[in-house]
Amino acid sequence: MLRFSASPYPFCFLPTGKVSLAQFALAFVVDTCVAGALLCGAGLLFHGMLLLRGQTTWEWARGQHSYDLGTCHNLQAALGPHWALVWFWPFLASPLPGDGITFQTPADVGLVAS
Repeated sequence: MLRFSASPYPFCFLPTGKVSLAQFALAFVVDTCVAGALLCGAGLLFHGMLLLRGQTTWEWARGQHSYDLGTCHNLQAALGPHWALVWFWPFLASPLPGDGITFQTPADVGLVAS
Protein backbone atom coordinates (compact mmCIF):
# COMPACT_ATOMS: atom_id res chain seq x y z
CA MET A 1 0.00 0.00 0.00
CA LEU A 2 1.29 3.43 -0.92
CA ARG A 3 1.32 6.05 1.80
CA PHE A 4 2.56 9.59 1.40
CA SER A 5 2.73 10.34 5.10
CA ALA A 6 6.51 9.91 5.12
CA SER A 7 7.12 13.28 3.50
CA PRO A 8 5.34 15.84 1.35
CA TYR A 9 8.49 16.05 -0.82
CA PRO A 10 9.19 12.58 -2.23
CA PHE A 11 11.67 13.97 -4.77
CA CYS A 12 13.94 15.23 -2.02
CA PHE A 13 13.72 12.14 0.17
CA LEU A 14 14.27 9.30 -2.31
CA PRO A 15 18.05 9.24 -1.73
CA THR A 16 17.58 9.06 2.05
CA GLY A 17 15.18 6.12 1.84
CA LYS A 18 12.24 7.92 3.46
CA VAL A 19 10.05 7.14 0.43
CA SER A 20 9.98 3.97 -1.59
CA LEU A 21 10.68 3.76 -5.29
CA ALA A 22 6.96 3.12 -5.93
CA GLN A 23 6.01 6.28 -4.03
CA PHE A 24 8.63 8.25 -5.94
CA ALA A 25 7.40 6.90 -9.29
CA LEU A 26 3.78 7.70 -8.46
CA ALA A 27 4.67 11.22 -7.32
CA PHE A 28 6.71 11.76 -10.49
CA VAL A 29 3.85 10.64 -12.75
CA VAL A 30 1.27 12.73 -10.88
CA ASP A 31 3.48 15.83 -10.92
CA THR A 32 4.19 15.38 -14.63
CA CYS A 33 0.48 15.02 -15.41
CA VAL A 34 -0.42 18.10 -13.37
CA ALA A 35 2.30 20.19 -15.04
CA GLY A 36 1.21 18.97 -18.48
CA ALA A 37 -2.43 19.75 -17.78
CA LEU A 38 -1.56 23.26 -16.60
CA LEU A 39 0.56 23.94 -19.69
CA CYS A 40 -2.10 22.57 -22.05
CA GLY A 41 -4.77 24.62 -20.31
CA ALA A 42 -2.68 27.78 -20.61
CA GLY A 43 -2.12 27.12 -24.31
CA LEU A 44 -5.81 26.48 -24.86
CA LEU A 45 -6.79 29.72 -23.13
CA PHE A 46 -4.16 31.74 -25.00
CA HIS A 47 -5.12 30.45 -28.44
CA GLY A 48 -8.82 30.75 -27.62
CA MET A 49 -8.19 34.42 -26.84
CA LEU A 50 -6.37 34.79 -30.17
CA LEU A 51 -9.26 33.12 -32.00
CA LEU A 52 -11.80 35.47 -30.47
CA ARG A 53 -9.64 38.49 -31.31
CA GLY A 54 -8.89 37.37 -34.89
CA GLN A 55 -5.14 37.40 -34.34
CA THR A 56 -2.16 35.16 -34.93
CA THR A 57 0.65 34.86 -32.40
CA TRP A 58 2.81 37.06 -34.65
CA GLU A 59 0.17 39.81 -34.65
CA TRP A 60 -0.35 39.46 -30.90
CA ALA A 61 3.38 39.88 -30.22
CA ARG A 62 3.40 43.10 -32.25
CA GLY A 63 0.10 44.47 -30.94
CA GLN A 64 -1.66 44.42 -34.31
CA HIS A 65 -5.46 44.15 -34.53
CA SER A 66 -5.93 44.57 -38.30
CA TYR A 67 -8.34 41.65 -38.73
CA ASP A 68 -10.46 41.82 -35.56
CA LEU A 69 -14.05 41.58 -36.83
CA GLY A 70 -15.71 40.97 -33.48
CA THR A 71 -16.24 37.67 -31.71
CA CYS A 72 -18.93 36.18 -33.94
CA HIS A 73 -17.29 37.20 -37.24
CA ASN A 74 -13.89 35.97 -36.01
CA LEU A 75 -15.37 32.57 -35.21
CA GLN A 76 -17.01 32.44 -38.65
CA ALA A 77 -13.74 33.40 -40.34
CA ALA A 78 -11.86 30.61 -38.55
CA LEU A 79 -14.48 27.83 -38.42
CA GLY A 80 -16.96 28.70 -41.19
CA PRO A 81 -20.65 29.62 -41.09
CA HIS A 82 -21.59 26.59 -38.96
CA TRP A 83 -19.01 27.42 -36.28
CA ALA A 84 -21.29 26.56 -33.35
CA LEU A 85 -21.97 23.06 -34.69
CA VAL A 86 -18.33 22.45 -35.62
CA TRP A 87 -17.42 22.58 -31.91
CA PHE A 88 -19.57 19.49 -31.32
CA TRP A 89 -19.08 17.68 -34.65
CA PRO A 90 -15.79 18.66 -36.33
CA PHE A 91 -16.55 16.53 -39.42
CA LEU A 92 -19.45 18.79 -40.40
CA ALA A 93 -18.91 20.64 -43.69
CA SER A 94 -18.41 24.31 -42.85
CA PRO A 95 -16.57 26.05 -45.72
CA LEU A 96 -14.40 28.99 -44.81
CA PRO A 97 -15.43 32.38 -46.23
CA GLY A 98 -12.04 33.28 -47.71
CA ASP A 99 -9.40 31.74 -49.93
CA GLY A 100 -6.75 31.45 -47.19
CA ILE A 101 -4.56 34.19 -48.66
CA THR A 102 -6.67 37.32 -48.37
CA PHE A 103 -8.71 38.05 -45.26
CA GLN A 104 -11.52 40.45 -44.46
CA THR A 105 -10.81 43.59 -42.47
CA PRO A 106 -13.31 45.54 -40.36
CA ALA A 107 -13.74 48.00 -43.25
CA ASP A 108 -14.67 45.14 -45.63
CA VAL A 109 -17.41 43.90 -43.29
CA GLY A 110 -18.76 47.39 -42.66
CA LEU A 111 -17.71 47.62 -39.02
CA VAL A 112 -15.55 50.71 -39.66
CA ALA A 113 -16.08 53.58 -42.07
CA SER A 114 -13.51 53.29 -44.87
